[in-house]
Amino acid sequence: MQSHKQIPIIVLSGGKGERFIGKSNSPKQLSKVSKHPIIVEVMLYYFKNGFNFFILPLGYKKKFFINFFNNKKNIKRYNLNIIKSANYDLSKEKLNIILFDAGVSTNKLNRIIKSLKFLNKSKLFGVCYGDIFANINFKKQLTLFKKKNILAVLTSFNERSPYGHLKIDKKNRITSFIEKPIMNNPINIGFYFFKKNLFSSSTFNKKDDLETQFLPKLSKKLQLASYMHKEFHFTVNTQKDLLDIKKLFKKNKNFFKNL
Repeated sequence: MQSHKQIPIIVLSGGKGERFIGKSNSPKQLSKVSKHPIIVEVMLYYFKNGFNFFILPLGYKKKFFINFFNNKKNIKRYNLNIIKSANYDLSKEKLNIILFDAGVSTNKLNRIIKSLKFLNKSKLFGVCYGDIFANINFKKQLTLFKKKNILAVLTSFNERSPYGHLKIDKKNRITSFIEKPIMNNPINIGFYFFKKNLFSSSTFNKKDDLETQFLPKLSKKLQLASYMHKEFHFTVNTQKDLLDIKKLFKKNKNFFKNL
């Protein structure tokens, strides 16, 4: 299996983020949670774990991302190498980034498809969402991927329900009340690795949606594995989520550490 530095990571960051309504017009992924925006924290975590090549298929509010990553101060601060040519060389010590317009109305799967042209000889690539924190052990995830000899692996997580759950008997009497239990079925938290040849197979259909059609098709063919993540996980969907994650950073700056 190729080394981490040869594995491109596609960061999905072109959605509207309709549940996130902020005072500024800036996209959610560029909201600061510490000294850095969400998307930078995510990429820095990958970088600490050996990945240095990121592809951002932009869409909604693309100019904000372009301006941020092409800003000279940010290039210096984050040690960025902004790639603007099809014939590129990766810098070993920098965060190599390709930004391109994938279209405002393009869904997640097609953003991935449009990113494949930048992979060159890479036979394997990763995908993540630009608004999720998780201190995943990518080495173990990739080891699982190799052992299973499959086409894709996603990261799952046993989430707690946000509600109090009831047990009710036949006479409609509440027999027990369980506050925010861990749910029986794990959730998909959106950190993937795919084999490139998957997208030239019969399983692949450009019209599919990533989560509701494409991944279920892979699972039916037994070509999708789960890597169970048991450490930290947090998704920023709303302004309240942003405030909560800021509090976590302030309380413990090392909570989002590499494993």
